[in-house]
Amino acid sequence: AEFSGIPKMTHYTNSFSLLLLLHLTYTFATHVFTDLEGRTEHAEVTAYQYGIFRLRFRDGQKYEVGDVVVATDDLSVPQSGDVFQHNSLNTVVQQSSLTVQENGLKAEFTVNSKAAITTELAAADGDNVGVTVTFPETTVLYGIPERAIDMALKEGHKYRMYNLDIFKYELDNDQGLYGIIPLLMAHSAERTVGFLFLNAADASVQLESDGGNGKKTTFSSEGGIVDMFFIPGPTPLDVQRQYSYLTGKQYLPPLFSLGYHQCRWNYRSEEDVLQVDAGFDKYDIPYDVIWLDIEHTDGKRYFTWDSHNFPTPEKMQEAISDKGRKMVTITDPHIKRAPGYHVFDEATANGYFVKNSAGTADYEGHCWPGTSSWLDFTNPDVRDWYATLFKYDRYKGSTPILYSWIDMNEPSVFNSHEVTMDKSALHHGNVKHRDVHNMYGYYHNMAAHQGHMLRSQGPPHDIPTRPFILSRSFYSGTQRYCAVWTGDNQAEWSHLTKATPMLLSLSLSGLPFVGADVGGFFGNPDAELLVRWYQQATLTPFFRGHAHLESKRREPWLFGDDNTALIRTAIRTRYKILPFIYTQFYIASQEGSSVIFPLFMQWPSDSSLFELQDQFMIGTGLMAKTISEPGVTETEVRLPGTQPWYSFSTGASYSAPAATVGCSLQQGIPILQLGGTILPLRERPRRSSNAQVNDPFTLQVALDNQKQASGSLYLDDTHSFKYQNGAFLFRQFTFENGKLSSTSYSQRTAYTTPVGQVSESFSTKTTVERVRLFGYDTKPSSVSLQYNLQGASYDAAGLQGVVPEDHTKPVPLTFEYENGVLTVRKPQAAIQLDWTITIQ
Repeated sequence: AEFSGIPKMTHYTNSFSLLLLLHLTYTFATHVFTDLEGRTEHAEVTAYQYGIFRLRFRDGQKYEVGDVVVATDDLSVPQSGDVFQHNSLNTVVQQSSLTVQENGLKAEFTVNSKAAITTELAAADGDNVGVTVTFPETTVLYGIPERAIDMALKEGHKYRMYNLDIFKYELDNDQGLYGIIPLLMAHSAERTVGFLFLNAADASVQLESDGGNGKKTTFSSEGGIVDMFFIPGPTPLDVQRQYSYLTGKQYLPPLFSLGYHQCRWNYRSEEDVLQVDAGFDKYDIPYDVIWLDIEHTDGKRYFTWDSHNFPTPEKMQEAISDKGRKMVTITDPHIKRAPGYHVFDEATANGYFVKNSAGTADYEGHCWPGTSSWLDFTNPDVRDWYATLFKYDRYKGSTPILYSWIDMNEPSVFNSHEVTMDKSALHHGNVKHRDVHNMYGYYHNMAAHQGHMLRSQGPPHDIPTRPFILSRSFYSGTQRYCAVWTGDNQAEWSHLTKATPMLLSLSLSGLPFVGADVGGFFGNPDAELLVRWYQQATLTPFFRGHAHLESKRREPWLFGDDNTALIRTAIRTRYKILPFIYTQFYIASQEGSSVIFPLFMQWPSDSSLFELQDQFMIGTGLMAKTISEPGVTETEVRLPGTQPWYSFSTGASYSAPAATVGCSLQQGIPILQLGGTILPLRERPRRSSNAQVNDPFTLQVALDNQKQASGSLYLDDTHSFKYQNGAFLFRQFTFENGKLSSTSYSQRTAYTTPVGQVSESFSTKTTVERVRLFGYDTKPSSVSLQYNLQGASYDAAGLQGVVPEDHTKPVPLTFEYENGVLTVRKPQAAIQLDWTITIQ
């Protein structure tokens, strides 16, 4: 390997640390080690940006996971014998290196010359592969979701990695559930590293102590190859961003998909759908999307409608669309074996189904439609064809407001071993299902996303629109295509308790767009459980109420007036913070970060937070404490850091390290804003996110000990890809020295997606209608607004409530001050202009 290229210095800031990065650009190099003690495979070492190394063992015969890693592997690093080294990465990680021993049988990954990960390849055992991975000086391990367990993984446990449809899944069971992300995050107060095991077969991870102060793991798989990525960190956020660099960042979802979704199995008819829709208006509860489960189809034939109960689907969607709302229908990967059904006929004619073990016929099994066959999404031709099924002339009765839910894609096969596909079934290229099992749902993710992209590339669309797809199964990389939910949970307090660690595990593993069914899918929640679930879920990235076919109806207004009011408040809270959540998703799409995360990620050296899983951050500004027991009226909340915390709703202040906070059902769960942050809010009640888009903003400023704060707001057209060409606003708000300033956001980190060519623009006439400051010590004597129009090009006459002459002089503003909360009324400051509000 040759060293070439000139390092480029880049300053960057992230939410938790200030680092100095050296970007290194080299020519392509992959080093191959042969003579692996007579084994058929050979070892290959590849280097990536950010100090990442890959070590894999290939023989040209075994299945290798593809279509997941999006980072380019054209980076060369200095090599001395069997040592490969990244130099001068940043001021915390000066270097990372991979030392390959015995031609790859053993390896040591070091960060700052200290061992971070060691590996030893298991002995050859037919198709089975394995590796022992040790993490020295590691306190806790996280990751390898999905399973209904605590967030921190436990020694002495063997965690299976095999996607399964488990009926009424058990809590605290090491069995895997619907999807897998084979990523481990190894954390201590001093550092964090990551390890990715890229293998799609039935696998497991055994955890134990390394005999000292570290952790030892054993990865075993019954197929594929050993393919390992070493991720240097040094913080949890760095590991997350480096993993996203490898596998792709969260896609920016359309705004409506971040609102509230109403679903059940099943809304029975068009009349039922429209009555539920009207109920939200009657009870003044906002929502964005109504869902239809499998019963809406013609005999479980996907991409069709039941002509008796849904005779005019386009008219039904038009009624929903008139209110600015959307609809979702379900489509599963199993296809009813019914001649005359166009999907079955075309797939059969083209050989698009998974084959039996002999390759002589389509694989058959039983699922919702009865006898079915499964589309082979591992075949690119099948994905291309499947994408056409979403086109409006193919999916009769669909309209531009119809989006997709893809379920049962583990895949689920009712009459087969472990309720999934036979491992001997054959996929494209004669690949056994055994080797590709965990990626089946992932390829379904890709195909459905491709379908939504395809359908919007022509009339009636004037521009392509961003997809929204919900999937139950997933793999590394799903964040580029879909949202995910935690599947068939139950209407029990214990399942509400486990919802948070499940979502946090998914989030810290690089899958941000996640949620759990509100109320529990199975069973019937009582009113208190349902209200608490809404109060908690309103702060999670994906927010949907859903219920089983045999569950009682549970629309938000069916539990009495008092509980209806509490649920209304919870859902309205979601819409109040929607600008903040949308901004966090934009940041995630650009930085590779998550939207919600455990507290240790923001305070990584605080060991008391390492296993805390009933509190979580929403962005870096909001924190929630979950309440998952009945009858609770107050609770202790951990308050990390040195800055003050404030009640999100009242501004009452709290100090570290903990506080007792009231949390009766009427008060809601504790939601606190961190001192030093500014949150953009929209506080006018509306029926949907679409009805909010022209509303003014409230800026809620929580001052830190230095009486400073900062925050941001991202805006675009909410649905298209024009933002990739510059059609967006990203505003930075800063408060210091008694002045609140609005400027264009310009901070970039080493992980920020490079700016493309700016060919379009976005403008808005929206304004700030209120500024609310928490932690302001004294009543001011005056407050004024001053615009800074140097270099600005904007039609002043177009601003809401602002006349052109106001741009040249300070404008006095009205305000109120009470109990440390200063409220500035109607500044009418234009969101897209630079301005300063001065408090004296």
